[in-house]
Amino acid sequence: MVHLLLLAGLLGSSYALPAASPIIGGQGDFKYQYMPDLLQAPAGASLVNCHGLVTDEANNIYLTYQNDGKDLNCLIRWKPDGTGGEFMTGGNSTLCSGTPHGLKITKEGDNLFLYHANNNQKLTKTTLDGTVIWQVNGNFGQDPTLAYRPTWFATPPNSDYMYLCDGYGSNNVYAFDKDGHFMNKTWGGKGDRSQHGKFSTNHGCTYDPRLEEPTIVVSDRANSRLEFFTYDPSSPNKFEYYHTVDLAPSMGSTTLPCNIRMYPEQEGRAIVPDLSGPVAVLDKNNEVISVVNVSVLLAAEQHKHPHDAIFLPNGDMVVATWACLLYTSPSPRDS
Repeated sequence: MVHLLLLAGLLGSSYALPAASPIIGGQGDFKYQYMPDLLQAPAGASLVNCHGLVTDEANNIYLTYQNDGKDLNCLIRWKPDGTGGEFMTGGNSTLCSGTPHGLKITKEGDNLFLYHANNNQKLTKTTLDGTVIWQVNGNFGQDPTLAYRPTWFATPPNSDYMYLCDGYGSNNVYAFDKDGHFMNKTWGGKGDRSQHGKFSTNHGCTYDPRLEEPTIVVSDRANSRLEFFTYDPSSPNKFEYYHTVDLAPSMGSTTLPCNIRMYPEQEGRAIVPDLSGPVAVLDKNNEVISVVNVSVLLAAEQHKHPHDAIFLPNGDMVVATWACLLYTSPSPRDS
């Protein structure tokens, strides 16, 4: 079976390929065919870099992206089949100025919310159409002498607390409540591969729904690894290291894992976009079982540097890259 590979936010259809020459990547049972006609950006979009991806309960696909300053949007939604892209305009420039980066979706009560981390020292909670619930700009009470350029939130369910990775700044992890208040709890800091619990670009923070122990996984990008931490859903006081998945042996010493998304309903598989070019599929034990080398397969289209990636319910893959977004599917659709 070959799944689809979709790049989010393609501009126009100039990259459409003839059916006789499909682009397919991956290995074994996890191969993916590039689908250039899906996830087309709406008219007027100017996507400098595609950054964060989520899906909602109806399986609609959301992308946050950095615009060129003329396009004032930063949030697009597509239908579950990758068609019908439209701007989510509720947040306007309040949401979209700066460099929109990490995106997470969380259900709170009966409602879904988006949490945005903007590299320009801006943290925002919105509704699905981008309408701002709260926003925190600049220093929020942390050590003001440290660099600060936030990259991603982890927003675990059934907890009043969340965790911010300051991946382009201090390499710290900061605890917040879901009203945007800093809990005065900080972990991490700069460190090399010999130091667990410290980071070199702690780029992504993700709740792992596959595990019984409440766990946040930090994508320690420049250290080529995933670091696992336990937390307490009822308190902001705990963020304890307990495990590492080193991706260098399987992906190479230059691997730069940006993020990880986990899917218990898909036999526990996970997906890891690698800024150096590939996207890895992991099994439930976090072993690499397939690699789609996006930057090689799509070099002619200039789709480089995968920054985020998700699976759709049918097993198709969506990838956000610097400069563009990508949809892939098992290819051809033979089952």
